[in-house]
Amino acid sequence: MRMCCIAPLIAASLYFAHLGALPQEGPGRPARAQSPLVTIHADGNLFQFRASSATVAEVLREADISLGKLDRTSPAPGTPITDGMTVRVTRVSKRQVVEEAIVPSKTVLLATLDRPAGFSKVLEQGTDGVVRRLVRVWEKDGQVTQQSVVREQVVVPVRDTVVLRGARGLASRGGDWRRPLRMQATAYDPGPRSCGRHANGYTAIGVKATKGIVAVDDRVIPMGTRLYIPGYGFAVAADRGRAIKGRRIDLCFDTYAEAVRWGRRRVDVYMLD
Repeated sequence: MRMCCIAPLIAASLYFAHLGALPQEGPGRPARAQSPLVTIHADGNLFQFRASSATVAEVLREADISLGKLDRTSPAPGTPITDGMTVRVTRVSKRQVVEEAIVPSKTVLLATLDRPAGFSKVLEQGTDGVVRRLVRVWEKDGQVTQQSVVREQVVVPVRDTVVLRGARGLASRGGDWRRPLRMQATAYDPGPRSCGRHANGYTAIGVKATKGIVAVDDRVIPMGTRLYIPGYGFAVAADRGRAIKGRRIDLCFDTYAEAVRWGRRRVDVYMLD
């Protein structure tokens, strides 16, 4: 009789022991661990979800968010996921655009001691220039953050307005007028009659010789200086000559005939730079 009572008790003990092996929530028992909660900011949207992935890159793939090769994430893609983490996706793009811009003409005032104060004469009427630029544009989330000029081409050269003003009797200093350097000017053309039988059409520093290129003594006028010479026009100091020493200047013309017509004369040379 006692044996019959013991068997049900053993069976009940085994049954409840089996139940105790199953994970259960309740007083005194730990809650089942949940996946990390991640907040994602991307493409103007914000959403949260519990991630089963290990890194930021894997979470984004799990959330079906693809990254372009320039896109950025914060934290970095390889960062391990933690509960409560916020991930931000920044869309980065790069493009190139072609644009044209106006280069405004300036007015250059030249002083001459050959004329009294009050004298004024326009020697050159200026015109605005036009440049075409290839511009690289960077954007983050659709907002332009940086622009840089890749290449620039002059479509229409800018020409400054040149005004000659009388300066006789005025103070030798002050004002924004360019003051002249009185020089002896000769002329040449890039051909063999002016430059010898070995002439190749280029200056001593490798610039193509054409009207507007002049030879100077670079101890007086530095190479690359922009000049204005009444009767000749705008020029750039970009050549040297064995006979061009001190206050001498040699003006390039396109033809030998033009150089002969110029001859030799004294001129006022204005340095614009």
